[in-house]
Amino acid sequence: HVTMSVTKLLGRIVSPDVTVDTLNGSVAEQREQVARSIYDQTYGITSDPMTQFACVFAAMIHDAGHSGVPNAILAKENPQIAEKYRNQSLAEQQSVDIAWDFLMEPEYRNLRKCIFATKADMDLFRKLVVNCVIATDIFDKDLGQLRKSRWEKAFAIENSSSQSEFDI
Repeated sequence: HVTMSVTKLLGRIVSPDVTVDTLNGSVAEQREQVARSIYDQTYGITSDPMTQFACVFAAMIHDAGHSGVPNAILAKENPQIAEKYRNQSLAEQQSVDIAWDFLMEPEYRNLRKCIFATKADMDLFRKLVVNCVIATDIFDKDLGQLRKSRWEKAFAIENSSSQSEFDI
């Protein structure tokens, strides 16, 4: 029942008119090889199933309800959305809201139980999804600077005087 719920939910969000085909062996094997090759380079994401699923879910829903226009134009065309989301990442926040509303429908109760067992887990899952989807807003300069500073803090070289293999 949960598998059918996942298929139905994602079908409604991602591509309502397209059916899902099963993977053939060669494609599945290739994906498994790629997954194994990047396991050690994911900074812990590979050891947390909820974070993994949040990333996958966010990737699938990040354009839910997208009208095809940039946020600046969306704000001019629809001031109610701009006000609701305080003029920040309008399309991205709207995508999360649309998908989250679908996920919270009663027919996806069993799916929700599999994704998160507690309110704290649900809050964490939503936070992960929101952060992943908001990260797709590449035109917001403030968010870009925030991401850049977080990256530098997380992956700073301990001895700044040493050169990395990427320095020219």
